[in-house]
Amino acid sequence: MSKYYIDTSAWVAYFDSNPCSEEIKNLIENEEIMTSMITIAELADRATRNNILFSDHLKFIKNRAKILPITIPIVLKAATYKQEIRKKNSKFGLVDAIHYATAKDKSTTLLTLDNDFRGIEGAEVFE
Repeated sequence: MSKYYIDTSAWVAYFDSNPCSEEIKNLIENEEIMTSMITIAELADRATRNNILFSDHLKFIKNRAKILPITIPIVLKAATYKQEIRKKNSKFGLVDAIHYATAKDKSTTLLTLDNDFRGIEGAEVFE
């Protein structure tokens, strides 16, 4: 079982060499990690929007991380998480909830730079 779930913002920090990414880089390169198809979709969308060649990044992700599917149980749980978390954070979206549900389903720590996860159990938010 993977130890860390890498969300889209953490991959962006890694690939863009964000100053806060040194610890993320260490985790991505040295720990057992996973990510999901939703992350791949978000990264591909970002690359297309910014005219960035995504194939090398995708190859690295495929070689380094276990890529998880989006399943019916995960999306059903995500809907519940979204409603629960929205009581405290009105900006928490469905895609965030899918990331969270996927990480929780695999009993991993979600690594992110997204402040919408701040204070949520099981998420580690980098600055």
